[in-house]
Amino acid sequence: MYMLVIIDAFTKFINIRAVRDTKSITAIKVFKEHFSYFGVPSRLITDRGTCFTSAKFKDFTDKLKIKHILNAVATPRANGQVERFNRTISDALSAKCHGGNDNIWDDYIGEIQLGINTTSNKTTGKSPSELLFGCRLMNASENLLADVISETTERIEGEALDRLRSDARERIEKQQEYAKKQFDKRRTCQRQYNVGDLVRIERTVIDKDHVGKSHKLIPKFQGPYRILKILPNDRFLVEDTPLTRRGNKRYENVVALDKIHPWMNFKGFTSDSTDSDQSEGSEIELEKE
Repeated sequence: MYMLVIIDAFTKFINIRAVRDTKSITAIKVFKEHFSYFGVPSRLITDRGTCFTSAKFKDFTDKLKIKHILNAVATPRANGQVERFNRTISDALSAKCHGGNDNIWDDYIGEIQLGINTTSNKTTGKSPSELLFGCRLMNASENLLADVISETTERIEGEALDRLRSDARERIEKQQEYAKKQFDKRRTCQRQYNVGDLVRIERTVIDKDHVGKSHKLIPKFQGPYRILKILPNDRFLVEDTPLTRRGNKRYENVVALDKIHPWMNFKGFTSDSTDSDQSEGSEIELEKE
């Protein structure tokens, strides 16, 4: 029913697993298998799916001393490497299932995974398998005896592999600088927020109260929420207020900077120097956005 996609941030080596559900125990089982092959990572970045936000998954990462980072709500760019490959995987599955039985889509996962891992990456200039294993993995179209002999005798080792990975690192850093430059072109100076500020949040999920209604007529923002903590990388931990609370359960979530706006704006007019003018002409305008 679902796919769990794991990618190594440096080599871009990808691991795709078809799963029946999105329960924490299912995700933990896949990760345990993955770690048995490649070892336990120091850091794991995921979206905010329920399988990753549960207490059971937190216990799993805590026991293995993994720093688990949950990206902000509705901010796919925070997990951009996986999100980009999700589109590639979906397109490949669509092509594989075209004109056939789409109920067996999971049978094609291994072939697609091998294809991605043996394809040269634009950023690193090498295939993920080369950077990870020091040799090229063979796919079906290259499975000839002469090629197998050639590849097994030309394995990259020692200093040559170190140079290969060092070159890949430099190319990744260059690509990151270019991507940042392009992204910053569309950015403005960020607004400063403090703990305790009231903010409104862009609506990203349509709740059950608005099912069946035109999305164009639904308010684009929700709030007010209170900033509870300022997190690294332009993220904020927010909590609900009496105006947004539903029931007795307290609500907290992590939101990216570009998804929040001030709840109130205060615009003041500069007063003249004389006291009389100040008392008569000074105005303060309270504007709710």
